[in-house]
Amino acid sequence: MKSERLWVLLFALTAFCAGLAAGVLFSFRRHPVQEPRLFAGYEARLTGAFDLDEERVENLRYILQAYEDQVDALKERNIAALDPELVKIGLDHRELIRTWVVPERHHQEFDLWVGGLPVLPFGKSSDNRPE
Repeated sequence: MKSERLWVLLFALTAFCAGLAAGVLFSFRRHPVQEPRLFAGYEARLTGAFDLDEERVENLRYILQAYEDQVDALKERNIAALDPELVKIGLDHRELIRTWVVPERHHQEFDLWVGGLPVLPFGKSSDNRPE
């Protein structure tokens, strides 16, 4: 009798493990692991600094994806010889972001930001101001 219980338990455990494995495989097919985007950090900082709405965030993602694609295309060629072209592509895409993503009221802040100066997120003030 113990032998029958052992076999039933072993069968139930096997069926459970097979179902678990099938569920994991099925979930990977439905939700494949996505590689992190190259400019995800830049997108997050720009979104936070200039309080971008959803449409502007979508424009930003489109521009950054196009930029990444062009940079990847250049990497396939000799990048050292194409340094001026790479700089031009970067400046062109920066201007696209300024025009189509950053609200007009924040253009001056964006210019400071891309120049390397810190910009506070929209609507926030510094508590470290001298009085």
